[in-house]
Amino acid sequence: MSVMPRLLSRLFLLPLLLLLPIALVRTAAAQQEDPVQISLKGAYYINRVGNGRVGMTMSFSPPRHYDRLKRLYPNMYVLFRDFGANRAGFEITRSSLEVTADDAARTLTFKGDILGATASKNDQWLLGISNKEKIVTRVGNRIFTSFANNPGGGVTLSGTFEYVLPGNATIVQYNKERGLLTYTIPYDKPKGAPRVDFQLRAKKRLMAAVHKVYSDPEVGGGAYWVAKTVVKNTGTVPIYDVRISYRLGEYTEESVPEKYSVVLPQGSLVDVYYPVISPRVTQLRTRTPVELRIKYDYRDGAGRKYSDERSERLEILGINQFEYSNLSEEDRTDSWFDAFNNAPLLASFVTRNDDAVRQFAGMVSEAAEGAAAAARDQDARKWLKAAYEMQLANNVVYQTPSGFLTPERSAAQDLKYARDVFRDKSGTCIDLAITYAALAESVGLRSYLMLIPGHCFAVVRLPSGNLLHVENTGLGGGNQRLSFEKAVEVGAQNFQKALQSEVYYLVDVQRELTEGRIPNPELPPLPADFLNQCGIKRRR
Repeated sequence: MSVMPRLLSRLFLLPLLLLLPIALVRTAAAQQEDPVQISLKGAYYINRVGNGRVGMTMSFSPPRHYDRLKRLYPNMYVLFRDFGANRAGFEITRSSLEVTADDAARTLTFKGDILGATASKNDQWLLGISNKEKIVTRVGNRIFTSFANNPGGGVTLSGTFEYVLPGNATIVQYNKERGLLTYTIPYDKPKGAPRVDFQLRAKKRLMAAVHKVYSDPEVGGGAYWVAKTVVKNTGTVPIYDVRISYRLGEYTEESVPEKYSVVLPQGSLVDVYYPVISPRVTQLRTRTPVELRIKYDYRDGAGRKYSDERSERLEILGINQFEYSNLSEEDRTDSWFDAFNNAPLLASFVTRNDDAVRQFAGMVSEAAEGAAAAARDQDARKWLKAAYEMQLANNVVYQTPSGFLTPERSAAQDLKYARDVFRDKSGTCIDLAITYAALAESVGLRSYLMLIPGHCFAVVRLPSGNLLHVENTGLGGGNQRLSFEKAVEVGAQNFQKALQSEVYYLVDVQRELTEGRIPNPELPPLPADFLNQCGIKRRR
């Protein structure tokens, strides 16, 4: 589907929540620190052609979290880059971007010009005001709101915002359920030859494993779009009835285009493509080229119609292939976080409901003498120990050295689902962590994937809330195998080192699969005796 410019919650609040987990939500959840409070004060000015200017200041309580952000991100632009072309359904003019860090006040200030901040549909302009915001008052063309939100990890986000509409705007209505404010403005309608610039931007690679994510503009605040078209009216006359449609080769139908009433001279429009991709892509095993085709048309004031088509060649990665970063080369810095910003999508590989996982978990429960894993810490540890030792007993081994979780090796990587690990009886550190997390999730325990430079291991939250860290490469091979107790000891050491370095992603699997709306892929059905065929035996 083609989606009109997102609500302002997409422009400000939700993209902010995308970048905050990197440095605050992530660390607060892992270290179980005191709550973090972030206060925002912002203003958003909409001009008569639908573009905007935003200014926003953030302050932190306790102030040490400002110091943490400065330490992790010496270049503050990186924090706000997610507002740019490769993350959300709008465009920021890069030359206008200003990011200021005030060390004395411990505040961050962001300013920038937004293209296509509003869009005209049915001769009304649409401005998104999130339904999480409360309209406090309105004075003429100025609207004042307040909001409070809890993105998790002990972080609270609150503040006020001011929306300033064009001086000649007439407000029609505010639909709280849709989060849309509509208004009208008068404008001249001269006739003449239009001049229009259409720019197509598309992701170079898509992952079959998370193909459903690309259809959902709610995931990651709209970060996982496939393509977008930026329309700039560079002429002196309006263009009318703009329509844009897309098709992704044989894997989608042609999208139903949105119809935009008008793009005024010097105005802009940003149209975003979130395609419903056929589940047939899950049958792909290797990189597969696919053609993205775009059609667009519009008319001038005399009713003359203009149309054109464009295409771009993309790749769809195989069902076992994962791309660690969706940032373009021009946007990516040398930060380790940039190289692995797709980390939350790893949750899709944690197939807790897969038949192979459930069958293996059943064997573990038998070996654990029916311990109710989600009831008490004692029972959970007993079950998790049995799960680890079941893999040891079946000679599931750590296959290759760690080291691929480095910026130099952060492109597409073949990963295994738990069923693949059981079949091959081997896996890399991340494969084994994914498998262990899937087993824990299958019996109601909350799991995490801890990614650090060069390595990954599983972390499980016990019923009491305490964390159990398991060094999954302890499965080793030959004389390199660790006992469960030793694997937990090493895992705890690695976890503490990561907290001290503050360079890590802690992927909350359960949260990403539910609140994060990241689904597991459709994997082929397995025979009832799959584990038996793999040579997996019960512990005796």
